Amino acid sequence: MTWELIAFESENGNYVKHVIPVADLQEHTLGADCWCAPELDEEYWIASHRSADQREAFETGERKVS
Repeated sequence: MTWELIAFESENGNYVKHVIPVADLQEHTLGADCWCAPELDEEYWIASHRSADQREAFETGERKVS
């Protein structure tokens, strides 16, 4: 499962980067109003989105493929 980095200049002039899951079960929006409530690192302006398919748990080893 893969992730995509999308970067752009926001309305307030910050260069924001969004890390979103590719081909997730639900579509993501590039903003704080996304359904997954992305976590924003304000030092580097990186918004990390959470996946609906829970791929993070497989990537960290919390879950194993059955």
